[in-house]
Amino acid sequence: MESGKLLHFKNLKQYRDETNATIDTNFFSIALKNMKDGFAERFEQFKTNKSTLAFIVNPLNTNTNEINIEPFGIDAGSFQMQLLDLKTKDLWSGKFTERKSKLEELEVQKCMHIAQHKWTALKEIPRVEALIFGARNSLPECYSEVKKLAYGVLTILGSTHSCELAFSCMNMIKNKVRSQLTNKNLQSCLKLKTSYKPDLIKLSRGMQSQCSH
Repeated sequence: MESGKLLHFKNLKQYRDETNATIDTNFFSIALKNMKDGFAERFEQFKTNKSTLAFIVNPLNTNTNEINIEPFGIDAGSFQMQLLDLKTKDLWSGKFTERKSKLEELEVQKCMHIAQHKWTALKEIPRVEALIFGARNSLPECYSEVKKLAYGVLTILGSTHSCELAFSCMNMIKNKVRSQLTNKNLQSCLKLKTSYKPDLIKLSRGMQSQCSH
């Protein structure tokens, strides 16, 4: 943008070429810089906890001294011993090596689908979180502190959107004319209002059929 070539702003470049208009690149440069600084400030905490977040993907090459385990209520001594034991066991460490290769394959598939604009195929790719959870769930309970950290990191919300959405739904459901709604019923209504998807086949199997005569 600062060079005025507009290499990465094709629409703006096309508009300039077609209309011969004068583009104030300095204005756009300042706007982009402010946006970049805003994002950097907003996600500064992710950079600070980079090693902690990287643990869930590649725990075998993680330096325990750089991991922030305090927010998750994990015993530091037990965690270090469990992680050390995990690294020395080929059976368990091999699972993470295999999973890393699978994650790399998924990233290659994503890049290919995006380049070819195959958005439907992109949605069908297995979720990264599912692979990570699968590897962690396969570990025995003797690695409880390692699993606790992984689950704690995976449940961190990137924004308050989900919480704000839930509160908005709650206010619409439990309004002034339904103030006597119990917490149990409110919780059920919230599940139906948000992304809850009941297993209808399983529920129907548990119901006793009524035969008419």
